[in-house]
Amino acid sequence: MSEPLESLPDRPLRQQEVTALNHADAFSLVVPVDRQRAVEADTRDPVVVTEHVILGTDDWVTALTYDSGWVTVETVPIEDPDSERFEAMQECEAALTAHQQ
Repeated sequence: MSEPLESLPDRPLRQQEVTALNHADAFSLVVPVDRQRAVEADTRDPVVVTEHVILGTDDWVTALTYDSGWVTVETVPIEDPDSERFEAMQECEAALTAHQQ
């Protein structure tokens, strides 16, 4: 699991990056848990970013938060993505909510 996570930028993800990750082979799903409007430091252009994201493969679903680097909050292993992925996503979302409080 660590190799795909190491490919994430060392900052919150931009909306376009979340979309690109959803089309990448490394993950079967990428769900931003929240979105925030921000401004690019270099260009001052408006951008939408997320600091909390759920990533999934056919083997696991994990919740990440950005705090001076990407931190794994919860990982739920799954054996049958069709029947277990949704519940694993709910567990990860609950873990992110608890982590933020």
